[in-house]
Amino acid sequence: MLPNSSFTDLRLNRQEGQNQESFWPSFTDIMTVIVMIFMIAMVVLLLRNIELMNQLRATMEAERSAMELARTTGEEKESLALKLIDAENRLSMLKIRVMRLKEQSQQQETTIGTQGVEISKLMAEKEDLALRRDQLVAENFTLGEKLKRSETQMNTLQQNYDTLQQNYNTTQQQLTDSQQLLAETQATLSGMKSQVQAIQQQLASLQDRYTVQSEELQLAKASGRQAVIELSSLRGEYRELKIKYDKLVRPARSPEGRYLVDVRYSKVGDAFVIDVKSQDDKEFKRVSQQVLEQKLSQLKAVKSDGLYIKVIFPEDSGLSFNEAWSFTNNLHNRYDYYYQEDAPGLIPMPAEISE
Repeated sequence: MLPNSSFTDLRLNRQEGQNQESFWPSFTDIMTVIVMIFMIAMVVLLLRNIELMNQLRATMEAERSAMELARTTGEEKESLALKLIDAENRLSMLKIRVMRLKEQSQQQETTIGTQGVEISKLMAEKEDLALRRDQLVAENFTLGEKLKRSETQMNTLQQNYDTLQQNYNTTQQQLTDSQQLLAETQATLSGMKSQVQAIQQQLASLQDRYTVQSEELQLAKASGRQAVIELSSLRGEYRELKIKYDKLVRPARSPEGRYLVDVRYSKVGDAFVIDVKSQDDKEFKRVSQQVLEQKLSQLKAVKSDGLYIKVIFPEDSGLSFNEAWSFTNNLHNRYDYYYQEDAPGLIPMPAEISE
């Protein structure tokens, strides 16, 4: 009998049934473990997949941010390049204005020199007239002295006449002789008075001529001032025409296709400081004026397309306007492609031809 049963187990294969009952629970436990392992593995894979998806999304977002940053940087770079070109164009216009002012100054100096020569001639003529006036004054003084001597002689004759008149009663012959002598003396005096009047008329004529010539000198000065005013007006018209001519004929100065050379110029105390950096250099090098000119001469001989000289003045350069302008003008006229007479693609302007 079974422990929990009241009947005796009469089956022949009683042991086999017990073995089958012990097999299935073990199989079920094994399958449950396998299913749990599979589910855990699936959960791990799902979590790993979610983590990879998050990383992929973060990577794509970073790529979009990098592309947006690259696009923004490119736009800013293009904007800065346009601003740089515009600044260089304005600098070129300022340099052209400086050259034009230099030419006008030279023309004014030439005009002033010419007027100075004319004024010198007029002053020389004025001095000649003054000398002639002094000569006439001296002659007038001499004639006045002669007139005084004549008056003295006349007084003496009058005294003689009085003496003769007193002696009239003494001798009639002496009176007759004295009357004749008096008549001759009066005739001589009348002649001398006529000469004095003629000389005075000549002096008055010369004074009138001097007055007329002084008026002519004043008119000449007024004409000179009017000529200066007209010259200034013509210069203004020429300046406007030249600006229009520059815009129509001469191309704008541009670094495109040229070999760029940056020159930084400043002044420390009484010493001038020059730093240079060519297109192939990474940083500025401090050089002397002689070394700078040698380097630019070599580059000008080697670079067939021409040099684009960019002069930089720091804010605290310590330079005066004349020092900065003279240095810039010297470098441009000697080495910059835009200011060379044989520069390709340039049509000479009147200012360049006159120089």
